[in-house]
Amino acid sequence: MRFIVLGDSKGKNYGINEKVLKRIMEESCKLNPSPQFIVMCGDTVAGSIKEEIFTIQLKRLRMLIEKHHPAKPLIPVIGNHEVNIEPTDDRFEKIFSQVYDDLLIDDFLIGYNKTVYYMDFDDTRIIVLNAFHYGSLHRIDKEQLNWFEEKASECKKNKIVFVHSPAFPTGAHIGHCLDLYPEDRDAFWKVVDKCGVDIVFSGHEHNYSRRIIDSSFNKEKSYYKRSVYQVITGGGGEKLNHKYKSKEGVIIAPIDVYHFIIVDVEIDCIKVSAISLKGKTLDEFKIDKTTVLN
Repeated sequence: MRFIVLGDSKGKNYGINEKVLKRIMEESCKLNPSPQFIVMCGDTVAGSIKEEIFTIQLKRLRMLIEKHHPAKPLIPVIGNHEVNIEPTDDRFEKIFSQVYDDLLIDDFLIGYNKTVYYMDFDDTRIIVLNAFHYGSLHRIDKEQLNWFEEKASECKKNKIVFVHSPAFPTGAHIGHCLDLYPEDRDAFWKVVDKCGVDIVFSGHEHNYSRRIIDSSFNKEKSYYKRSVYQVITGGGGEKLNHKYKSKEGVIIAPIDVYHFIIVDVEIDCIKVSAISLKGKTLDEFKIDKTTVLN
C-alpha cells in the first residue's frame, strides 16, 4: 500500500499556494506505483471568518488535488486555520466535515463533526485526531484521548497517527503546539507508546523534520518504553522556516524546502520518504515490522 502526505499548503490565492501545490501534485503523479490515497495534514487552506469563503477554499483545494489524482480518497486532518485559529464554536468543523462528507470512514468520535476518526486498510489503521476542537486548542482532550486509546489498542499490524499540532515541536512553534499543555501532551504520547503506534505525522511547523521520542524525554517518570518516530511535514506551500531549538532525539533537523511524503506499507516494513518539488529525496527511513507485533 502506498499513500502520500502533505500539509500546510495555505496561501493567498483562494487561501491556497496553488503554484507549490500544483508542483507537488505533478511530482506525485510521476510515482510508480501511484498512491492509493492522500492525507492532508492540516492548514491546507488559509481559512476565513466568512463561512462561504472557507467553503470555496476547501472545494478549490479538492478540485486542484483531484485534477491530478482523480477518484482517490482525500483524508483530511483539521488544522488551526481550518477552524479560524481560535474557534468559539464548531461551525467551521461542520463546514469541514460537509466538504469531505464523501469520505468512507470506519468509525468516528461523536461530538467532533467527524474530524476524529479512523480508517482501516487491510492490516493498517490510519487514525486522525483534532488538536483544535473549540475549547481544547492544542490539546487532545480527555474524551478524545479515551477514544484514541480504545481504537489504537485494537489489534492491527500497523498504526499510523495524524494530528496537525506536533507533540514535540522543534523550533518555530515551540510552546504553541501540544507542548503548550505538557501533562495532556504526555498523556497523549503515553497512549502512542503503549498502544504500539508506529509513527505520528504532524504539520504546523513549516518545514520537514524527523525525531525519535523515547524514554530520554521523561527520564524521571519513565513514561515511554518504546522509540516512536515523529515526522513534521509542513512544506506544502506556506512560507517556510528553519528555526531549530529543541534538539533532543532529532535525526533530521528542520529542512525549509517544499515537499511531500511517500509512505509505503509493505509486508515486513513501513518505508517513509520525503520528496522535494524537484523529486529529490530529502530523507528516507524504514520501520522494521518483522519482529514487532502490535
